Amino acid sequence: MSVQSHYDNHLAAFYAWMTGNFETKQKEQEAYFVSKQIAPFANHAAIDLGAGHGLQTVSLANLGYTVYAVDFNQHLLSELNAQTKGRSVRTILANITNTNQYSMETELITCMGDTLTHLESAEVVSTLIKEWYNMLLPNGKLVLSFRDLTQALENEERFVPVKADDERIHTCFLEYFPGFVRVFDMLLEKQNGQWIQKVSSYQKLRLGVEQVKMMLTNAGFLVHDHEVIMRMHYLVAQKRN
Repeated sequence: MSVQSHYDNHLAAFYAWMTGNFETKQKEQEAYFVSKQIAPFANHAAIDLGAGHGLQTVSLANLGYTVYAVDFNQHLLSELNAQTKGRSVRTILANITNTNQYSMETELITCMGDTLTHLESAEVVSTLIKEWYNMLLPNGKLVLSFRDLTQALENEERFVPVKADDERIHTCFLEYFPGFVRVFDMLLEKQNGQWIQKVSSYQKLRLGVEQVKMMLTNAGFLVHDHEVIMRMHYLVAQKRN
């Protein structure tokens, strides 16, 4: 199943539940931006790619940006709209690979929450990074976060518990191939007293963090921050003046 079909037909319906309390997670994200000196300095425009239900979008709007939130799933964008009422936010229903649908001069681009690994190939990632570089104003920043899946988990480690409560149990199973991982999202959901299982899968790229740093450098960026938070790699890169 394609990544978009996986979200449209399976994951989007329980994505917000899966990620946890919105207010808590959003405040964590905003604190991260503040700690990295992410703040408006020119036209106040920010593009949030793979915006989902709005954790980064709300945070950036709170910091004074006009945020263009891009995602390919309408359900998630509707949830984002509900979270961003009264803020300077505009949503764009688009695949992030179609840069002509959101191309503009901007001072900040974010692509977070493992969105990079959802792309088709490392070549697509490299091409997009170059296109994002061209959109940014001088001294503009690109903030990325993603999981480095180059090291394969083995045996029972491939079963990853994600979240559970009295009504739902979400587990991922990972199957490794050269260049990508097939991720099986398995949801057990209680309906009328019976547990119903729903399973769907999609591919994630096995991008290495040093590989992505090289892509950024080759595009002209200066990578000036790298932090690992709960096994997620966070990179802040700046366009040279």
